[in-house]
Amino acid sequence: MTASFIRLEAALARLGAAHEPPWGWQTRVLAAVEAPRRRRGWGWLALPAAAALALPLVLLRPPPAVPLVLQVAVASVGPPQRGSSAHVGDRVHVQATGGEAHRALWVYRDRRVLVVACPGGPSCGELAGATAAEVTLPTPGTYELVALTSASPIPAPVGAYDADLAAADRAGATLQRDHVTVR
Repeated sequence: MTASFIRLEAALARLGAAHEPPWGWQTRVLAAVEAPRRRRGWGWLALPAAAALALPLVLLRPPPAVPLVLQVAVASVGPPQRGSSAHVGDRVHVQATGGEAHRALWVYRDRRVLVVACPGGPSCGELAGATAAEVTLPTPGTYELVALTSASPIPAPVGAYDADLAAADRAGATLQRDHVTVR
């Protein structure tokens, strides 16, 4: 071995010397964690009392939220055509179920034009606990279908896809998305 290795080993051996625990530390630790003596008295009432206090909390807790579900159905109005995409003039039925206290449906064409905003739109409705919209697909493009839910009110869309989704996210909304391509 060279002299530099010997010096390095000696320096490494001295590193932990400053961090040695003081003499008698084991005795102090064992004394601190020694089990306390059992007391006799009213302690047996603690469990029933805690159960009685917890029962109203369990009974009054709201039921767990049902997850948000987006359902999309396209109905052709003309003769059957090949392919899986929709065609101009077809109708799409969009429905959102579940979620929290507030729910909304937004439909955009090519992420630029807001076609329908529910609730409040002319083709929107509430049916058996679901928010629904019926939309005629007037022009070719990709239609983005967005279902949102939130415990607090969802901000009304302004018509800009990215800005609307960002505002809904800031309000704490969760969403489901789908799309329909119209040829």
